Amino acid sequence: MGMLKTAVFCAIALPALYGCAGYNRDLLDRDYTVMTDEELLTYYYDLSSAIDRCARDPGRATVGIGSGFGLGRLGVWLGLSRGIATCDPQRLIQRQARVRLELQQRGLSP
Repeated sequence: MGMLKTAVFCAIALPALYGCAGYNRDLLDRDYTVMTDEELLTYYYDLSSAIDRCARDPGRATVGIGSGFGLGRLGVWLGLSRGIATCDPQRLIQRQARVRLELQQRGLSP
């Protein structure tokens, strides 16, 4: 039964995590050097939004309660854990810095 719960959890959690990472990957895969000025400004703001989203979502905290009987005693446990962060903003921040330099070279200001 424990294996089934793990499989169900993975089936639900992985697409959600992949979706967040996929959005950031799409942003990072775009070639900003061939964008128009307007597209580049929009791209810069999209990067800012993605960075903010990453910073606000450091992972989810979960609380678990368990009980059991062992060694002649009944026990109850309470656990708290922090989840895995869905994204790392460092690559986004680095890309945003390069885009800012491109904006400056074109004489634009975000």
